[in-house]
Formats: sequence, structure tokens, C-alpha cells
Amino acid sequence: MSADDKTVRGGRPSFFSNPESDRLLAIIVRLLTEHSVLAERVKTLEALLDQSGIISSDQIEAFEPNQDVDEAWMLARMQLIKDVLESGANIPLDEP
Repeated sequence: MSADDKTVRGGRPSFFSNPESDRLLAIIVRLLTEHSVLAERVKTLEALLDQSGIISSDQIEAFEPNQDVDEAWMLARMQLIKDVLESGANIPLDEP
């Protein structure tokens, strides 16, 4: 698909003839954006901790969460999944 194939419907770009494909694209873009931002922040924090001598890279790699931490992370994962899936649901379908 080329950039010329994009159309604008209702003030938002439409890349595919099927609106559900555009919803899926919105979900993927949201997920990639979330991942990119979080990955950069984690890398920054790890580098700062390692450089300052507070925690080494080896300690970070060896870390295993306890049950409370693991459960909190699971809840955060579920919220992220919900947020990502809702980003696609919030795109209105065009009337035929």
C-alpha cells in the first residue's frame, strides 16, 4: 500500500476498505507506542542504576518477583491489554 492509497473519512485517515482493519491498525499503533515509551524508560532507569552503582545489570537480570509483585504486575498487564483493545473500539465505523 502506498501513501496515495490513504483516504480520509470523517476527519481520520482510513487505510483499508474494511473498517475493522483500520481498528486493528489503531490497536497495533497504540500498542507499539506504549511499548516504545516504556522500553526507553526502562532502559534509561537500568542504565542510571547501573552507572550509579546502586544496582548492577546482573542484579536486574537475576531479579525474581515475589507473589505480591507478580500479582501487581499481572493486574497492570491486564489493564494494558484492556486499554489497548479499547483504543480500537473507540474508532467509530463509517455509515455505508
